[in-house]
Amino acid sequence: MRGHIRFALAFLTFAPSAAAAQAALKDSVPHISVVGHASTEVMPDIATISLAVETEKPTAAEAAAANASAAQALVAAIKSQGIEGRDIQTISVTLSPDYEDDASRTKTVLRGYIARNSLAVRVHAVDKAGAIARRLIDAGANQVEDVSFGYEHADDAYDKLRDEAVRDALRRAKDYLPSVGLSLGRVLEIAPMEGNVGLSAAPRAAAYARAAETSIPLEPGTITLQTDVQVTWELTH
Repeated sequence: MRGHIRFALAFLTFAPSAAAAQAALKDSVPHISVVGHASTEVMPDIATISLAVETEKPTAAEAAAANASAAQALVAAIKSQGIEGRDIQTISVTLSPDYEDDASRTKTVLRGYIARNSLAVRVHAVDKAGAIARRLIDAGANQVEDVSFGYEHADDAYDKLRDEAVRDALRRAKDYLPSVGLSLGRVLEIAPMEGNVGLSAAPRAAAYARAAETSIPLEPGTITLQTDVQVTWELTH
């Protein structure tokens, strides 16, 4: 057993990984690890509308052709609202048979075929998203699946939040020290944690299909951006 231990130590001496070396340094000295937190609320400035054109016809060829024509008309309507091509994305294109029970309910019969083209449309003017969604329904979209909201400058906001999270960790670490007579030394490790976004609840798509001819009411609420970081300091006297 001792021989195996010596071999392992020799191997680590010649080929240490950065993570192992960092862990060894941290474990070799008195230290404290604290998680710092930072968050902020922002107003959404992007709305993404997920919608679809669904077409049912007796044959697969008819359904595919009719749906392609309807989808092309819908894309043209989207672009007529001032939305650029880079803000339009095809999510899925499907074609499937549609069956129903016969009169005796003892077997299923082919009713026809359903073709479907789903799109996601990104709208940079959130206050106009409801009116645009209404116009797209008028232009042929017969399925509105979802509306989500985002913040275009999230990267800049997270840069600031990371700095605030480190400062919060420093404040928390200092709170522990007066009672034990120790001080913070060098930083041994900074371990960022994934930031996350808390979105306000989006209205349900079913409400859109039944909306009146006015703009669809959309309430973007706020978005909570937050991040955490774990910082480890050496403790000194």
